[in-house]
Amino acid sequence: MSERTLVVGGGLAGLLAARRHQRGGHRVVLLEAADATGGAIAPVELPGEDAAADLALNAGAEAYATGSGAVDALVAELGLAELVVAPREGLGSRVVSDAGVHPAPGGSVLGIPGNPLAADVRAVLGTRAALRASLERFLPAAVGARPGATVAEVVTRRLGPAVLERLVAPIVGGVHSADPARLEFAAASPPLSAGLAEHGSLTAAVRRLRGGGTASAGTRVRSLAPTLAALPEALREQILAAGGIVRTSVTARAVEGSEAGWVVRTERDESLTADRLVLACPPDTAHDLLAPAGGDLREIAEAIPQAPSAAVRLAVLVLDAPALDAFPSGTGALVAPGTAGIRAKALTHASAKWTHVQRLARTALPSAASPHVVRLSYGRPGEELPPREEIVDLALADASRILETALGPEQLRASRVIDWDRAMRPARPGHRAALETLDELLTALPSARTLELVGSWRAGTGIDAIVRADSATIDPSAPDTSTTEGPRS
Repeated sequence: MSERTLVVGGGLAGLLAARRHQRGGHRVVLLEAADATGGAIAPVELPGEDAAADLALNAGAEAYATGSGAVDALVAELGLAELVVAPREGLGSRVVSDAGVHPAPGGSVLGIPGNPLAADVRAVLGTRAALRASLERFLPAAVGARPGATVAEVVTRRLGPAVLERLVAPIVGGVHSADPARLEFAAASPPLSAGLAEHGSLTAAVRRLRGGGTASAGTRVRSLAPTLAALPEALREQILAAGGIVRTSVTARAVEGSEAGWVVRTERDESLTADRLVLACPPDTAHDLLAPAGGDLREIAEAIPQAPSAAVRLAVLVLDAPALDAFPSGTGALVAPGTAGIRAKALTHASAKWTHVQRLARTALPSAASPHVVRLSYGRPGEELPPREEIVDLALADASRILETALGPEQLRASRVIDWDRAMRPARPGHRAALETLDELLTALPSARTLELVGSWRAGTGIDAIVRADSATIDPSAPDTSTTEGPRS
């Protein structure tokens, strides 16, 4: 009789784990507490002029990094290759700070430039700060690189405060929803951390990782049309077609381990048994499920690194604005913390970045002279989210400043406010060491109780990181070639 695998959590990591175990010959049941699978890869529809022509957009993640090729391979395997779309060429993205709005420097990783003296870097930093950063290559590799060091520590000590404030902090805030002073450097970018140790220099590590490329991070991505939600939906359909069971609106409330395997109790007073258990849920949820069981499971629960979730509030604006036809901020922008007059942390000009979004907007709003879709992200660590009833007006004002184009309520054709309360979990100092301890405890469990803990809190930020982590479960030699996936607006 085939083994039974129970997966708790139906986000991307849970769906991938269910598929992996199913392909290994297991009978799979997946439980998801929400009413749909996919997690933060979700669609939203804005009403068009005709009910049959609503505008489908990404409500959460809107792109995946292409550096490793892992997601492209998965997409092709799922039969979705014809849906793949790339950003519009020649636009790039912007970085916004008190120094103004500038093209995002190319040839960088996590905002760290491979060539601090390049013209696009000097435009953002100024000559003095660029010269300071260029001296980084002469520093010993140990400078700023203590175990558990934060992004702010490493970048400030090696490259100077201007690089942190104007280049790195916008990406850390927009992509990781984190404060660089509280985000562990080794967890934020394992390849950069390893590269610093290997090459003795961050800028040298960036050049190696980028291979001499100068495109901005926001262009090294792809998506699916009309939305990325096609990816988790295809995984779900494949699991169902192979005989798996996917149950939504079912919350696990307790886990018990025994010599025979696992028992998971749900809020519906069900008791589900399995030979293998996969917890594909946030770290606090995994802790709360395991800790009451006591013994080695409590020890595992206490070893799970915890980090408070970073709440994000998105404002999606559909505008009739011919002035935006020139795509004044390219594909979008990341905003440095503390930039005067702007509260948003990121903006994506979706109809500029993706030609299919522009086509969909024109179809949904045929009477508009020039429809555009703009998405702004709010929610820096330590800041209260803007009130829902005020955020659309705030987003119009912020978009006007970022896009350097006057935008008002008279141009607004539709809007939507979207909240993500638990999607982002910035890794605190000590995160990598905690994961190593957790790996040791999981390995020490009796073979009859196979337990996996999966998710972005283990794999890293982004779709590519989650897909690579799932592949590495099968092939531990899979390389880490992660890159930034662009603004999380």
